[in-house]
Amino acid sequence: MDRARLTGLILAFAVLALGAALLWDYVTDDTWIHLRYARNLLERGEYTFNPGDPTYGSTSPLWVFSLVFLMKLGLAPLAAARSLGLVAAAAKLIVADRLLVRLPLPAGWRPWLLLLVALDAWFLRWALSGMETPLAELLMLVLLGPVAASGPIAWVAWGATWGLGSLARPEIALLAPCALPWLLWLQRRRHPGRSALASLAKVGLGWLMVAGPWLVYARSVFGRMIPGTAAAKSYPLQLSPAEMVEYLARTIQQLAAVQGVLWLALVFVAAGFWLDRRRGLAGGDGKTFGPRALALGAIAATWLVVLVGGYSAKQVWTISRYVSPLLAPLLLAMAVLAGAMLRRQGSRGTAGRRVVAAAAVAALLVNAGLLTSKVRPYAAVFSRGVHECFYGTGEWLRDNTPPDAVIAALDIGALGFASERRILDLAGLVSPDARAMGLEMGFERMVESGRWLELDEPGYFFDRTKGPPRWTGRTVEGVTFELLDTCGIDGVGLQEAGMWTYALYRLVRVRPSP
Repeated sequence: MDRARLTGLILAFAVLALGAALLWDYVTDDTWIHLRYARNLLERGEYTFNPGDPTYGSTSPLWVFSLVFLMKLGLAPLAAARSLGLVAAAAKLIVADRLLVRLPLPAGWRPWLLLLVALDAWFLRWALSGMETPLAELLMLVLLGPVAASGPIAWVAWGATWGLGSLARPEIALLAPCALPWLLWLQRRRHPGRSALASLAKVGLGWLMVAGPWLVYARSVFGRMIPGTAAAKSYPLQLSPAEMVEYLARTIQQLAAVQGVLWLALVFVAAGFWLDRRRGLAGGDGKTFGPRALALGAIAATWLVVLVGGYSAKQVWTISRYVSPLLAPLLLAMAVLAGAMLRRQGSRGTAGRRVVAAAAVAALLVNAGLLTSKVRPYAAVFSRGVHECFYGTGEWLRDNTPPDAVIAALDIGALGFASERRILDLAGLVSPDARAMGLEMGFERMVESGRWLELDEPGYFFDRTKGPPRWTGRTVEGVTFELLDTCGIDGVGLQEAGMWTYALYRLVRVRPSP
């Protein structure tokens, strides 16, 4: 290993270690959803949120299984989640380094690119959150392995990676096969005699060996092969541009926050290259972009269009962890394409090289600033709120309610884990009846109308609203809402600032007059 590569690895792992130190206490409510699934699987042998009622409400079965393994070894639930995220993040950096060594890039760029991968604010945010995001990011990079390799593609292994990705994040089940046309094209360029059908059969075999057993289980036990989160956090397909534009803009904004300056640099390099080509000044023999550069660029562009377009068409209100797995592939593709254009320009690409260097430094500074000024303060405040408000309320319910009590709630993770009570999930992730009602009439309208009281006869309700408690003293469907306690969380996301009020109510059923 040469000194530059070793330096890049040392710096990348130093950044990861610093991120761990800054964000080690960060936890999301969804982390606790995974942990409740893991605890029930470990202690009861059930893949379920509410014991005795199997539901596919966890986005990532692979993450849950991994948590169970670590908890079986004796790690505390949160320690298991954080450790698993840190291991996945470290593995991602190692895979990124291997790809950078093999891709056609200027040698001096490689340490900087690895540092850009490591200092990505969204990567660091989610690596320490206890969520499955770093595992999904790792598997997305592994799927790019055939582009960087020079030998035959190990199709069965690639299909198995696709299967693992499908169990890590449902989006990968769709994104991975979108890369197949470009990988088959690359194989045809390298090995013209190899059969595309035989390669696809091997991919299918690898995928089925990994994902097949789980899908059979999910279909037989849950009655579905797609997690309930996919339905609860999206709406029916909408192809109207006017309806899609808001969601499209939000998704692009999440990507641009950490990579926007690099996009501008790529545009500058491409414009300079195009002008030189028109003037006949871009010298050199042969084609500008080799097969690997074209395949990598095509895969990254396809993934970008499919993911961003899919979220917009399904009206998914994206947060950074939904797009984070795409960031490293986009970075590598941009670097390879920019490097190819600058190499063709020769000495005329000096301005472009300077712009690329300046953009890399600016991107590092932007991400460092975002991490320290936005992510870390938010993580500290929100994590404290999750512990004191959600988990604290759950502990009160555990100590003061009967074991068969049912609690209706919108934020179910820490509340459900701590309370050890049955949860009626009004967001529909783990409660199929609530999901069906919410999709039919709209989740906000369902909650505000009180129609959910028909579903499971809850005895308590943990509500979320901006402003003062909204149900105090109200009687709906013969049920009176008796306020027990309130707590608050300052913001539920980086872009959802403002105090949210959480109110716990006892639901008292009013007997009809004789």
